[in-house]
Amino acid sequence: MNEKNFKKIFLTAILALFQGASLASASEDVYQKMADDFAGYSAGKKVKSIAVLGFSRKAQTSREESEYVSEKLLAGLSQSGKVNLLERGQLDKVLEERKLELAGITQETPGGAQRWVNATDAVITGTVFGTAEHLTIIAKLIDPRTGAVLHIVEGEAERQPEMVPPEWSEDFYMPELGTMSPISLGKNFNLSFGNFRDAPAGLDEHTCGARHERLAVRQSAALEAKAKYWALKMKEPGFSRARLTKNPGGEIKDGKIKKRFYELLLRFYRSARAPQLSEAERNMVSSVMEEEGKISNECGML
Repeated sequence: MNEKNFKKIFLTAILALFQGASLASASEDVYQKMADDFAGYSAGKKVKSIAVLGFSRKAQTSREESEYVSEKLLAGLSQSGKVNLLERGQLDKVLEERKLELAGITQETPGGAQRWVNATDAVITGTVFGTAEHLTIIAKLIDPRTGAVLHIVEGEAERQPEMVPPEWSEDFYMPELGTMSPISLGKNFNLSFGNFRDAPAGLDEHTCGARHERLAVRQSAALEAKAKYWALKMKEPGFSRARLTKNPGGEIKDGKIKKRFYELLLRFYRSARAPQLSEAERNMVSSVMEEEGKISNECGML
């Protein structure tokens, strides 16, 4: 692959993230494929009317994310045009009314909740499980009269950073390590955090968290300058992918800041005029990149 092709691939990746209908296309495809699966099954089984209910949340999934999943499936089913969709808010009221009727609190009427339940051939509900970067969705098509599960569809979509509460740090997600056998390192071995490259520095003082927070502020302040810096680098005739140890912007943890960085990078790179990077901006970028390297080495990977 030559350098020109590499630049095209890199920019294509940015465009896929931040331009028009291509935004979050991978996740969009997941929801549409799941909806098409349900629509195809329903057409074959003569299920004509479907309601999409809320999804339960597991493993650090926010309420906004579960609502987003149900709304995306609803939109996908609507786009398929193969089934009749019942409005979720109305159905929630209907189901609550039906509970009251069955409990004897209200009197059943011929035109009451049972009529609406009978008009619904099936409902879609399920569970959403969150991981560090993805949502695992298990959606079920259920007969509202018998409770029988008619069809199950699973999918995995990327998480939307703005829907993840800030208090849920990605450090929360750790794999199960299982049981480890004790290892003898010798009586003279002095274990300290400095023995390991990615161990937190100054753990007792809790300095790494503060350093990451300060770095995020500096990254935000230097965002435009850094985008100019990388746009100029990519415009250089001798630019080589071999010099890159990771993607530009990959060291930015904050999702919103990272998105803004790629928007600026794309704009500066595509501009007919090369961006002007002042000496002060160059020094700022150099200082931020140096701090990023230090924190990565002393406090673990960014």
